[in-house]
Amino acid sequence: MAYKGNWATGDLIDATAFQELVNSAVYSFANLSAIQSGISSAVDGQIAFAQDTEIYYRYDADSTSWVTLLSTGDITGVSITTASGSGLSGGATATSGDFSATLTIDINGQSSVTATVSDEMLIADVSGSNAIKKITLNDLPISSATQTALDNITAGTSTLTIPLTVTVADDGSGSQNVFYIAGGSDSSGTKSPSLDLAVGFKYKFDVSNASNSGHPLKFSTTKDGTHNSGSAFTTNVTESGTAGQSGAFVQIEITPETMGATSSSSYGTTDLYYYCSNHSGMGGDAKLSLYPVGSSGFSLNSAKGFFALNG
Repeated sequence: MAYKGNWATGDLIDATAFQELVNSAVYSFANLSAIQSGISSAVDGQIAFAQDTEIYYRYDADSTSWVTLLSTGDITGVSITTASGSGLSGGATATSGDFSATLTIDINGQSSVTATVSDEMLIADVSGSNAIKKITLNDLPISSATQTALDNITAGTSTLTIPLTVTVADDGSGSQNVFYIAGGSDSSGTKSPSLDLAVGFKYKFDVSNASNSGHPLKFSTTKDGTHNSGSAFTTNVTESGTAGQSGAFVQIEITPETMGATSSSSYGTTDLYYYCSNHSGMGGDAKLSLYPVGSSGFSLNSAKGFFALNG
């Protein structure tokens, strides 16, 4: 149809122009069949409405047929996949019809690592309209309750652990292996040192060094333990792993029970000796003093939260 946008009163509408106006109108029919029979001389682009399906049809001169004007789309091929290492699962694939896929976070398939302060994580900032942001572990805040608890930790209110590292080497004679113990600023280790132990502390002897293989560290109230008719002391002693292997340790917690105190003025277990259950002489004359020199019987006042290397 030739478009004329400046019609004026009195202009003549001839048959051709009127027919074009008729063709440009949208007519409503009962159904598609009524459209096809009712409009016998359809022109390309003419539009009609089918009441039964509530669909608009457009006449296509190329195919000489009425086709839907606004057809609904159909899926021809959609895939949602989850990348390896993303922590997501639940991807799906569809080629037709309605499509939905639910993605879930699956952490069970992820590898475990030791976090560092520079590692990042996503958070929802509740003070910023829940905007998704990232922070590092170093930026994590400490709650006031946690900070208060940390500030209140002192010797006597919480059991503290003293780490000690054990190695085995010759004592210099060329014929006798002994235990060397390192702790604090003593990183090289001292040969068979005697230690003053304080109540309220755990002393963790790390025996994972390969030199400890075949030399299980034990405690006894008798010097050289089972090699001198003594027995292993086990009260509040924890053993984990195998000497000489990764993670192995022997730990003793000093409590009134460990010390064997029966009253404020009586001694119980005054000294312990460390020894190797497989070889004699490895602890030498070294002893662990549960009642430091100067104490008169059991007294919490003797627990000053220190240990001394007495050579």
